[in-house]
Amino acid sequence: MTAGVKLASALAGWRGYAAVALAGGLILGGAAWTAQEWRWDAKVARVEAARAQERDAQAQATMTAIEAARDEGRRRTAAVEKARDDAKEMAAGAAADAAGARAERDGLRAQANALASSAVARDPAAADGSPAGASAVDLLAYMLGRVSDRATELAGVADRARIAGFTCERAYEGLSE
Repeated sequence: MTAGVKLASALAGWRGYAAVALAGGLILGGAAWTAQEWRWDAKVARVEAARAQERDAQAQATMTAIEAARDEGRRRTAAVEKARDDAKEMAAGAAADAAGARAERDGLRAQANALASSAVARDPAAADGSPAGASAVDLLAYMLGRVSDRATELAGVADRARIAGFTCERAYEGLSE
């Protein structure tokens, strides 16, 4: 007997049906496995593409946010620099005004001293060194000088405080816009 005949007789009957069913099940199982793998690969590819798009969108949003933050930082720095420059200009103006006030004060002091000297020359009691005549004129000149000196100091303090306040206010306004 040949091998083909032996195989045919072995597959005849219920054994043949079982062998065909087993072979068909294996073929169908392999085909189903392959189809499921194709579906799974397509699903994974879709998920990966969606994630790649999401990553690209997030990267773009991050870059946009970084640029916006940099622009805001530049704007704030420019506002603070402008406030500082304005403060320097105000300080220079206050210094010029203070120099003018000092010159005027010195002129007034010189006039007061000249008036005191002329009062001593006109008043014979003051010329004799009388305390009543000389001390009143000298006291007036002395007090005028002290008041003027103190006013100069207070004006300097007030100018510095005003400039610092304006600078702070402008810097705050520039930062809070």
